[in-house]
Amino acid sequence: MEINQGYAIRRVIAFDNECGFVLGENPKAPDPYVTWQFNMRDGERNYFWGHYCDDARLAESDLKNRAEDYQRRYYVERIEQPPEQETYKYYSTQRHIDVGTYPNSRFNGVVEMTIYPERWRVEGEAFRAWGEIDYAQPLLPCEVADYELRPSRHNPDIRRDMDAQAQIVGAWEDAKRVPEQKRLTWFYPDFGSYVVKEYITPEQLAVRVRSIERQEAARAHKEAKRQPPIMEQLKAAQQEAQADWGPEAPTKKAPDRGER
Repeated sequence: MEINQGYAIRRVIAFDNECGFVLGENPKAPDPYVTWQFNMRDGERNYFWGHYCDDARLAESDLKNRAEDYQRRYYVERIEQPPEQETYKYYSTQRHIDVGTYPNSRFNGVVEMTIYPERWRVEGEAFRAWGEIDYAQPLLPCEVADYELRPSRHNPDIRRDMDAQAQIVGAWEDAKRVPEQKRLTWFYPDFGSYVVKEYITPEQLAVRVRSIERQEAARAHKEAKRQPPIMEQLKAAQQEAQADWGPEAPTKKAPDRGER
């Protein structure tokens, strides 16, 4: 999910000249919807000329009108965007799923919903839930927090985060020679990378990463304190440079006029 200025990009219309238009959504903003024009710069989208509004239908209409007007003016061809293949699952852990208990955006609607008969323990997770809801796109962090949802560890964005964190934790565990029974990761030689153990939750992995980051920061701070003051470093560098230059050449005296 791409986010620009707090707005999740929900719709994209791209043209063959590397320009286009997008529709963004941020339920916390005074104007929850925006359409931007964009062009590609160094492989990334550069957004400009935003049209903000508080009505989803108006935003959708504005996106369509801006794209059609641009296409008429510049004779460009629209590039079809590949459909989303994966879905994003979230669990309702605090209450029964009912009207108003989950996000239901016009631009990120519910793909599938499963309501449990009671609060069940979720397989592979460390919590119980009243049901699960699948979306075509990931929810914003504020939506997850407001509705007290829990993302599935199998969501594409969560998997990417865990894979990246596994490399940090795995290298640290190797360096510290952590016993196998206490490790959170194991090395997968076929891929040449570290993999999170099946029973480890995203929360456990994130806690370990934060601990490693604190340890690294404390070590860097300790090493920085061992460094001599900057003036001493400059003086030492100057002495080292002078040593590299070698002894100064003897100065040649000019002959006295009386000796000529």
